[in-house]
Amino acid sequence: MSLARSRLFELAEDVLTYRADRVALSHKNYDENIVLVRASDLAKMDADIAALRERVGIEPQPLRGLMQLNVDADQTLTEVRRQQAELWDAKLKSLSAQDEGADGDA
Repeated sequence: MSLARSRLFELAEDVLTYRADRVALSHKNYDENIVLVRASDLAKMDADIAALRERVGIEPQPLRGLMQLNVDADQTLTEVRRQQAELWDAKLKSLSAQDEGADGDA
């Protein structure tokens, strides 16, 4: 037990002396971890959370900028790719017409 206690104090010293921001600890019988952090860092996080809640409220906010496709995504991608290929072909024809025009001027 003294080895575990000394290791725990070493980890706490790492956090307190700023060699580490946080140290995660786990136990083989539990799925969740615990984290050692400096009390000042925890207080700052709590203050940041409180300010955020004050600004936006505690209710979940809807995500903006998301949409749902009501069409087959593969069909849409196929159409977009077809359009892009047509645009590319038109661009190549335009460039080769410019090259031919430049060759005739020389």
